[in-house]
Amino acid sequence: MTRIAAVIFDFDGTLVDESKVFEQALIYACKAVGFIPPGKMEVKRLARQHPDVYLRRIIPEDVVNRSRVVESFLKAFTEAYDLDGHKQARLVKHAKPLLRALKMSGVKVGLITRRITLWQAVPEILQIFSISSMVDRVVTYREAETKLEQLKICLRDLEVKASTSSIVGDTAEDILAGKAVGCVTIAYTKGFGCRSEILSAEPDYLIADLIDVLQIITSVKPNFNP
Repeated sequence: MTRIAAVIFDFDGTLVDESKVFEQALIYACKAVGFIPPGKMEVKRLARQHPDVYLRRIIPEDVVNRSRVVESFLKAFTEAYDLDGHKQARLVKHAKPLLRALKMSGVKVGLITRRITLWQAVPEILQIFSISSMVDRVVTYREAETKLEQLKICLRDLEVKASTSSIVGDTAEDILAGKAVGCVTIAYTKGFGCRSEILSAEPDYLIADLIDVLQIITSVKPNFNP
């Protein structure tokens, strides 16, 4: 029997990988606003980052009418993304069997994402991969801008305590959010995040395969901190 009542997952890089279309959309958006796209390896790196990161890299702070340029960039990025229709989306290995096993064990499942303009696509992707019924609550950027606030909302609506819950994510931000509220933190090292940054956040567990979450939550002692 599991000792964890709920598992909250980050979306991009942890459960779903749409990095290929992100790369294409980033190049398209650069050209749309008149900027030369970065090199191939830099595009690959930036496409796995939050827009806060790649916008600072691509559109300098001293650009005239920067806010308008950023708006145009994000609009073009979204257009390119929508044209793909999730054809290049893929589930991370073992994501579906893990979610199925959690539901069969009576564990509640939440999902949080900081997608800025693409948050509305999350339910579509869950439906495409037939995992909508395996997720009890989805909290997007529309409800809260930070992972910490999203996590708090998710825990509240799932009616579980942080001390008997776990967060699984691929970035330091995910881990730090979990530690801030007292969740058991599990870092997935094959996602979009930088390994050194993940390690600096000091997660409770490191995994390279999502299926390992099952073993952790059935053996871990929940954090009974107030």
